Amino acid sequence: MCRHIGYIGRKKNLYSILLKHKHSLIELAYKPKLMNEATLNADGFGLAWRNKESFKLYKNYLPIWNDLNLESLSKSISSNLVIGNVRSATISENQGYFNTHPFNFKNFCFSHNGFIKNFNNLTRKKIFKYLKPKYINLVKGQTDSELIFVLLMQIMDNEKKIEKSIKSTIQIIKENCDACMLNFLIATFDKNGKNTLYATKFSAGLITPSLFYSKNNNGYTMISSEKLNNDKWYSVKNNSLIKASENKIEIEKI
Repeated sequence: MCRHIGYIGRKKNLYSILLKHKHSLIELAYKPKLMNEATLNADGFGLAWRNKESFKLYKNYLPIWNDLNLESLSKSISSNLVIGNVRSATISENQGYFNTHPFNFKNFCFSHNGFIKNFNNLTRKKIFKYLKPKYINLVKGQTDSELIFVLLMQIMDNEKKIEKSIKSTIQIIKENCDACMLNFLIATFDKNGKNTLYATKFSAGLITPSLFYSKNNNGYTMISSEKLNNDKWYSVKNNSLIKASENKIEIEKI
């Protein structure tokens, strides 16, 4: 399990986006309010932000509250497309930098809140069978989350349509496991430089993790596992796919 935050809108520093809240990314790590499968997110954290024509990552496999550089770093970096994640490892052995979210490939960045139940060698092998060799080589860690992202990128390479690719990925995971929680955040930009933030709230056989969104009149949208402040937040219904731009939110059923 994890908690995550996505932001799209006018350019702001990462501190104001992720940390300057009553219920910030740090609080989501040590005092989550709506997380059922764990009590802490102490197995690392990661930040991702768009910087011109690429995504930059800052990840640490230690708890977010132990990083003494985080405040000064986050105040010095600004972006209009951001993802933040705090992690609770489903399998205790699957820790370290390469297992820490978010994950990045080309113009896509990905965070996962949830897990595939009993993600053992058999389940892992089933999903690996869908991957072509060039995508298998992209897998650096041991988590279900990274494997889901790589599968999504392969499907996207064929489909070319992100919404359809997300749904196809979810369907494959659902067909090859006993149960799953698949709350995704996907940040991307196209060849024209347009930003888009996608999110899913989906599960099969398990209680779906919480998800909310807030649309601010100042020209930005936030999607978060939990409400961050006293702004107006809307709870996302189960089995939903969100597409967010700076000024528009579209929600469809998965």
